[in-house]
Amino acid sequence: MKRFLYTIPVALILAGCDALDQDPSTSVTVDTAITSIEDLSNAVNGAYYVATYGNMLTVASEMSIYADLVGPDSYQPASSGQNASRLAQYSMTSADTYNAYYYLYAAIASVNNALEKAALLEDQEAAMPYVAELYAMRGLFHFHLATYFAPIPTSGSQNDMGLVLADKVFDISYIGKRASLEATYQMIVDDFTRAVDSGLNKERKTGHLNYWAALALRARANLYRGDYQAALADAQEVISDSPYVLYTQENYTKVWDQEGADEMLMEYLQTDAYNAQRYAPGYYTSPRGYSEYGVSPEFYVWICQNPSDVRSQMVADYSQAPDSDPDYNTGYYPLKYPGNAGASVRMYTNNIKVIRLSEVYLIAAEAALHEGGDAAGYLNALRKERIEGYVPVSSCTLDEIIDERRKELFAEGQIAFDFWRNGKTVKNGSFSVSATDFRTVLPLPVEEIDLSEGLLVQNPGYGK
Repeated sequence: MKRFLYTIPVALILAGCDALDQDPSTSVTVDTAITSIEDLSNAVNGAYYVATYGNMLTVASEMSIYADLVGPDSYQPASSGQNASRLAQYSMTSADTYNAYYYLYAAIASVNNALEKAALLEDQEAAMPYVAELYAMRGLFHFHLATYFAPIPTSGSQNDMGLVLADKVFDISYIGKRASLEATYQMIVDDFTRAVDSGLNKERKTGHLNYWAALALRARANLYRGDYQAALADAQEVISDSPYVLYTQENYTKVWDQEGADEMLMEYLQTDAYNAQRYAPGYYTSPRGYSEYGVSPEFYVWICQNPSDVRSQMVADYSQAPDSDPDYNTGYYPLKYPGNAGASVRMYTNNIKVIRLSEVYLIAAEAALHEGGDAAGYLNALRKERIEGYVPVSSCTLDEIIDERRKELFAEGQIAFDFWRNGKTVKNGSFSVSATDFRTVLPLPVEEIDLSEGLLVQNPGYGK
């Protein structure tokens, strides 16, 4: 881990973007001294910038929809040879995954540097909210990496290898080993816990992790590792006490180009000056873009069979090209990436959904089902805001909860994980990938294997 865990090249901060004065942004590199609260604030913004840098295979591009591309409901209207196609076809090799690994570890390095420097500031009280947010960021960035490069603890996989855990600034000579899966998720949960216990702001600030977002993400992490009691407790607190409310039937179709909508707990900001451009998810979900992520015809029919459900309006039938347009890729597409309001090139500038309140209800339902609680109550609360004339149910099954997640969270980077987390096989076209299949995780980049001098072990099934 020589390359990732101790520093960030200045070139990464400065290249390819003219928007370092935008929010999120940075006016300092990670090697610049943090001597004031303003510097610390800039460093926080800078870490978000690095994590969501506008390049391929980042959480602002294909990786934001990775679990959909490999999931049961996706379809490729076009295959232009981009990484999204290789992800969807389970054909990524260790030579392909560098960016997915690099930018998140680079962001973690930025976080750790800021934490180290923040501890030296005179005004610790003023620094504390920023320090708390940094812990939440570190938990989230490790969580992203874990879902890509390590199995989900409840999947039943025999692969018990987690991540190289970056909990501090490392010397240039440091070479990291992979921790266990248990230790990986424990650190993720611990970082979220440190954040919520250390003065993380409860106020809403779009594009930033606050107390409620950290609590919701801790609930998700505990769901993934099978601590259903803890997941339920956190979800219940967010539902009952946070200022967020579910989208209504009336506004559900209108919020996707807006920032800071009612139930958006956390989103990564993208603007005209700060965006992934042709690597943005909007470009992959447009009939005039790369068009490598559409929903399957079967999913389209299934979700549209109940027109009283507002979510049926979030998929579009573009199966007929207008006026025989040669640049039009026919198919069925999700409508969750319409571009931000006011953007000059709308398909380039979609905020990335990290977690919404609706998912928290679904986490609560799944955890409550495992704990013998009122799982149906959480489904009923969500469905009444989605389905006109909805009649509540008195009970529900795990399959019904997963189906609800398919309807609510498609195109938001969740569905394959939902299947594998519950020991279920993803069937997508010719692919059938069980929860214990080696293809449920990506290979670590060969560059890191080489740099580790044999200490970094590759995921099974990928050779070197």
